[in-house]
Order: sequence, then C-alpha cells, then structure tokens
Amino acid sequence: MKIFLMSHIADLDGIAPVILSKLVFKDFDYKLLDIKEVDDFINESLDNDFFNDYDKVFMTDLCVSEKTAQRIDSLEFKKKFKVLDHHISNIGLNKYSFIEVVDETNGIKESGTSLYYKYLLEHHATQILGRESVSYMVSLVRLNDTWEWKKYNCIEARDLSAILSYYGIDRFISNYVDFLITHENFEFTSLEKSLIEIDHKRMNDYIEEKKNEVIIKDIKGYKVGIVFAENYRSELGNKLAEYYPEVDLIAIINLGRSISYRCIKDDVNVSNFASFFGGKGHQKAAGSPLPIGLQESVIKYIFGRDNNEY
Repeated sequence: MKIFLMSHIADLDGIAPVILSKLVFKDFDYKLLDIKEVDDFINESLDNDFFNDYDKVFMTDLCVSEKTAQRIDSLEFKKKFKVLDHHISNIGLNKYSFIEVVDETNGIKESGTSLYYKYLLEHHATQILGRESVSYMVSLVRLNDTWEWKKYNCIEARDLSAILSYYGIDRFISNYVDFLITHENFEFTSLEKSLIEIDHKRMNDYIEEKKNEVIIKDIKGYKVGIVFAENYRSELGNKLAEYYPEVDLIAIINLGRSISYRCIKDDVNVSNFASFFGGKGHQKAAGSPLPIGLQESVIKYIFGRDNNEY
C-alpha cells in the first residue's frame, strides 16, 4: 500500500503524524504545508493526477476549504482521501464523508496527531504503534497543542516542542523514528535535557524582552495587544495576556509566516477574531495568514521612499 500524507508545517502537531506514518507504512511520502498552501496544492495535484499513484491520502492538522471540499466530493478521489482535523472552526465540513473534524472526545481535547494515532490503531495497528513510548509521545503532542500541558503541569509536552525547534524538522523526524523503533519507554536523551535547560532560559529572556514591545490597538471591537515575534508563540501569547490584563487578546505577527492569536479570557473567542482576517482555530488559540503582498509592501515602505526603482 502506497501512502501520501499532507500535514501542517508550523508545529509539533503537524510534524508528529509523519513520525507515526514512518512507523507504520513502508511505502510512504509526505508534504508539509502552511495553511494558506493547502487548497492550491490539493487542486494542482488533482489537475495533474498526482494522487493517482497512491492508495490512500491523508491530511492531518489541516483542512481544505468549502470550495475544495465540494470539488473533491464530486470525484472518485474522495474514496481514498481522509482528513483528520481538530480545529473547531472547520467542524461544519464534517458533512463531507472524507472529512473528520473532532474538537474533543469525552471532554478531552483532541489534536491532529491524536486523531491520526487513533485512526492508525484502528486500521493499521502494529506492535511498534502500541508501544508505551509511542502512545506517550502522542499524549505529549496533544497536551502541547491544546495547551493542556499547563493545566496538568506536564512540562515535558512543552519541552518536546522545544526539541523540534533545536533539531529542525528533518532531524527531529529521523531521531524520533529511530528512538521509537528501539525504545519501549519514552525519555529525553542527555543531549535533549541539556537543550531543554538552555531553552527554558532562552524563552524566559525572550518573553521579558517582548513585554516592552507590545502595541495596544482597538480592532473590530476588541482591545488587542500586538507584538512582532517569531518564537515561542503559545508561551509568549499567554504570558503577555497575563502581563496585560486590560487587553482581550494578543496578536503575534511573524512576518515570515503568519499571525497567531492567544487569549486567557473565557469570554473572548480568538477564533472569531481570526475569522475577520481569513483565519481559524480554537477559542483561545487561533491563526490567520499574512495578507498577500505584505512582505513586498514592507520592503517598499522601508527601502522605496527615496529609491527610484520603487
């Protein structure tokens, strides 16, 4: 059986399904995508019959748009396509047979990785997949992505994400595939423990620095704390929300990728706010893509004022 996986490039919950797939399937290819790339990649792949060579196509921690879902629903391709997503803003797409969006199960928040793991256990169970090391890694990914690690004080879940940032995607995948194949129980290596210790200090220093860079604006009826940052989105967003209790939410702008939204107030839904800007997500954590042409506009603004080339 030949398998193709599309998953989210931005974080741990998008990367972990690649590891699970490598543990299960011998003939496996994958593509990591940003949210804004999903529809174009799917439609281009359908146009050039890219998926014809695969027996099953999965999508995890991502979802297609309504328009693309309608196209797929009219094709035979839908019989071998399976979307497993946990973003509640996509739950209306459950009307399509090939899409399964689950926000929580029996009061427990799901992630793309946890949903994919359950699917694999049901349809492609292996001895390795049933190991404690694998199930524990999946639980760490879920706790990290849903921010429940803080609720249960499971620092390992946050630390696993830190290891990804230090290793990079390719090395992280390779290392953990090898580790899970050879270990019954999950643990960090001595190198990883050292990296985690360094990261804790680095993160705290980064957050302290960014506390002084927040710009507060009234947007769409919300009081928004805005900061430009590339690292520690969730930790930064939550800490800044605590530091600035007068704001409804924090918007973290990464000019290289996207905009993240975080809040700690129960009466604010950042997914609703993100929807104003083409985004989606959960009540307290969401994101939206950068406007098309923003980077070029920034370049022109900085360098073009006295430059005849602009």
